[in-house]
Amino acid sequence: MKINEVTNIPQTYLATVRVVLRNGSTTARTTITADTVIQAKLMLIRMYGEGNVLNIMQVMSEQQDMTEGTKTLSPQELQVKSFSDKAQQYKEQAKAMKARQQMAKAQQDLMKASRGDSAS
Repeated sequence: MKINEVTNIPQTYLATVRVVLRNGSTTARTTITADTVIQAKLMLIRMYGEGNVLNIMQVMSEQQDMTEGTKTLSPQELQVKSFSDKAQQYKEQAKAMKARQQMAKAQQDLMKASRGDSAS
């Protein structure tokens, strides 16, 4: 096995090609797997003929994107993350409770002030 076979993962390319028939032609979309876009284009030219490869785009693999951005956590790390998330939730709940208490106190003060003003 060659080193470039291990380091270069083949990519999938989506191509629009012209398919020439006896009495006309039509366009079709197809996929091809190759190491580079140039290799993909050369293979498509060989299959469909010169001038019949209209467009080539690399297909982004969702699996690649997910594996690159996702880290598998150990059970201990998951437990620590769970505790951290709960601590954050408790902090947010405490903050909301404090805001509600301040709002209730402000409303009581407003009611006291309005009663005192109307009595005068």
